[in-house]
Amino acid sequence: MEDSVVDPHEKMRARDVEKVATGKQAPRPPHDPASISQSPPPSDDTLIKVVELKTAPNDVRFPCTNQTRHCYARYIEYHKCARAKGGNTPECEKFASYYRSLCPEEWILRWNEQVELGIFPGPL
Repeated sequence: MEDSVVDPHEKMRARDVEKVATGKQAPRPPHDPASISQSPPPSDDTLIKVVELKTAPNDVRFPCTNQTRHCYARYIEYHKCARAKGGNTPECEKFASYYRSLCPEEWILRWNEQVELGIFPGPL
């Protein structure tokens, strides 16, 4: 069996061959596709930002996985609180964060329009 010489361009992608041909890129040496280089070890300078995600707490009134009524109830609770205490109070903001985490954005936008027009179908 003859030892064949492998043309380095055979293992290159077509776009790489084109870049090499036009002088925009130096040819890369072929490598074994099974070889994987190890990632460098993390340095002490690496900053890790921890993000804490929260959603509404469990509510025994809504035991099912379908959270539609839970979303609707939290939206109404927020608006009742906002009318009674003002919308920027911490008590009301927790209800706002609850309904924002439970409700689809499209519903919130539609309900906000209905509240502004005075046609929202709920007890506010």
